[in-house]
Amino acid sequence: MSLILKYIWVVKTIHRAGRITLKELNEKWRANVDLSRGEDLPRQTFDRWKSGILDLFGILIDCEQRGGYHYYIANPKELSEGKLRTWLLNTYGTAETLSSNLSIHDRILTENIPSSQDHLSTVLEAMKSNNMLHITFKAFTMKEPKRFLVEPYCVKMSAQRWYMLARNTEHKNLRLYSLDRIETVEISNTRFVLPDDFNAKDYFAEFFGIVLDESVPLQTIILRADKYHQNYMRTQPLHPTQREIFACDDYADFELKLRPTYDFYMKLMSFGNMIKVLEPKNLQEEICKWLENTIEMYRP
Repeated sequence: MSLILKYIWVVKTIHRAGRITLKELNEKWRANVDLSRGEDLPRQTFDRWKSGILDLFGILIDCEQRGGYHYYIANPKELSEGKLRTWLLNTYGTAETLSSNLSIHDRILTENIPSSQDHLSTVLEAMKSNNMLHITFKAFTMKEPKRFLVEPYCVKMSAQRWYMLARNTEHKNLRLYSLDRIETVEISNTRFVLPDDFNAKDYFAEFFGIVLDESVPLQTIILRADKYHQNYMRTQPLHPTQREIFACDDYADFELKLRPTYDFYMKLMSFGNMIKVLEPKNLQEEICKWLENTIEMYRP
């Protein structure tokens, strides 16, 4: 059982309880047989885990000695602030929940996700020291894999896949490489200089996903979601710039500012008639063309 999953269980249990004694925590630990195997949580082990939780997640578990030595999360804001920390907690929290219920594994259905764990750790290691990478890459459109040298700028997760934004030293351009299409990766001894003005979040800010086409102009887009889909749009925004500009019982209008690349078209069309493009006109016309071409495919 991964130690990180145990850390997550401790954090979640203490956070839900608000205040909890070690005895109460141990009772909950023993009751979770899938995780604890029915064994106790000794104080020494708990103290080590507290230190590990602080080092890994920056979460401080403190003890209020008055009234019976109750443990609590001393800095609860750390649980919600910071996207990477939140993602780690949510991801490992889900893993911990599943691991705690192995006895009903045949009733829990999951998706197969392309594995890139080995490559990811190597890429991150190179990023920390700004070392170049030798990669052997084979896109779906390539007949044979190619080996070349890249400068890893950042990594991004999209649609359950990890991508590396890197500068190809031969072509001198930035592009995304899906880690599950990388066959081999090796850290070079050669270092590179990351531009001072590079900001990963800003670089992707104007794009919908992983299609980085700067020839597509930045546009203000207004979408109308029907009454059945407007709550989905509120809870699952399509883009960080999304904001609600009007709402009534029958529909809600949302404004976004991005470069509408083809992956954005595909996303919009996946909603069928639940979402309508109100502005701009050229985006309306482009969606119509896509739909007309799709209909034409099915004509006898």
